[in-house]
Amino acid sequence: MRNLGSTDCNKVCVLTTVHRPYDVRVFHREAKSLAAQGYQVVLLVHADFREAHRDGVHLKGLTYPPNRFFRLFSMIRFARQAWRERARIYHFHDLELLPVGVLLKWLTRQIVIYDCHENYPQVAYERVWYPDWLKPILFRLISVFEPMLARQLDAVICVVPDQQERFRTSGCRTILLRNLPRLENFAVYDQPRKSKYRLIYLGGLSRTRGARLMVDIMEALTPDHPDISLLCLGPFNEPQVEKEVKDWVKQRGLQQYIQYESFVPHERVGDYLVNSLIGLIPWQPNPQMLKMVFPNKLFEYMACGLPIVASDLPSLIHLISEAQCGFTVSATDPLAHAAAISRLLQDEKLRQKLGENGRAFVKNRYNWQNEATKLFGLYEQLIQESDR
Repeated sequence: MRNLGSTDCNKVCVLTTVHRPYDVRVFHREAKSLAAQGYQVVLLVHADFREAHRDGVHLKGLTYPPNRFFRLFSMIRFARQAWRERARIYHFHDLELLPVGVLLKWLTRQIVIYDCHENYPQVAYERVWYPDWLKPILFRLISVFEPMLARQLDAVICVVPDQQERFRTSGCRTILLRNLPRLENFAVYDQPRKSKYRLIYLGGLSRTRGARLMVDIMEALTPDHPDISLLCLGPFNEPQVEKEVKDWVKQRGLQQYIQYESFVPHERVGDYLVNSLIGLIPWQPNPQMLKMVFPNKLFEYMACGLPIVASDLPSLIHLISEAQCGFTVSATDPLAHAAAISRLLQDEKLRQKLGENGRAFVKNRYNWQNEATKLFGLYEQLIQESDR
């Protein structure tokens, strides 16, 4: 660890108006890693507490807005509090905070970094609460203004290659920081396994992520596997979709087979995974998912030694074939998903082999420890350039 000097010179202010206080990427990966590296990390976040200290990170909570509209006014509060922190580096995580990032750059003349989690122009088409006429307008506005504002900052951190290329061609300095698991969070894999006769889906639920398709998959599975269950571990992204899917579960008479649990602390996710048999990724084709992505759930399944059944989208085919850790099947066909799952349920040795392949793949190549060195390198480079 290098000598970071005085407190003022090593202070990092992390901002997010969208994510939870202990978000996997924001807190568990980046903030904790920076604190362990010797930075003084302050995380500004919407929370029901005023202050908290955890794993070397100082969290400061701002009250939740009553709805999405009023969340926009939170930017003023976040900007004011961030300016008061007098940090050396400002690192923010949300599209809506781009104006705040530019303002902080102008006011403080310090280092400002935009951590872009999504291809936001394409995400505009996925939000069911946006009227259809508005989606192409938002797509064009974000496509123009996001890189234009980002160019005024010191760097953009991206999660997938095409996103990085979009910012790079717009003149932004970029690095690729993929969502890969911290291996120490999945050490439960090394303990004796007590797997339940259960499938698991980890992460946010939406139409494009296969929320309704999983109901059809379970309907196809249960006649031959009456003891099987499915645990969906993550929130629905839209209330409308939650109602639609849960109504469909009731119509198909599958309430006893499917369980929804909206939130589990990240440090407990490994316990749920290691006590399941198969990990599912039934994503549906759409412009964003047809490009190269690195799904967090895929690598966390691997880290816990779960074989995987996933849709045949390009990135999933590439990664699962390379790791030899599961099957990819026709994305829109619930019977194809069910057949692959049934094959694994009937073959314990195959499940074990595929699970061990995935575990080795993550341990040797695709883990956060390898990604974190890129984050540290970016910080070091920006500080050195700022000191000249």
